[in-house]
Amino acid sequence: MPVRPDSPPYGDDVALALKVLAAQGLEKQAARAALNSMARERGVSLTRCAALVVAAVNGRVN
Repeated sequence: MPVRPDSPPYGDDVALALKVLAAQGLEKQAARAALNSMARERGVSLTRCAALVVAAVNGRVN
């Protein structure tokens, strides 16, 4: 069974998620607002939402 690396620290997930949203054409403030909105809509914390975005980009989400 392959060993999964530890999750990156909080700031890394949020920063990476913001970079993903910026790559989609959002400016910094709009990316932050979008991430906050996604977290609220899903009823999860900002850090959890950011981790999900990063995991989706990395192909770790089912």
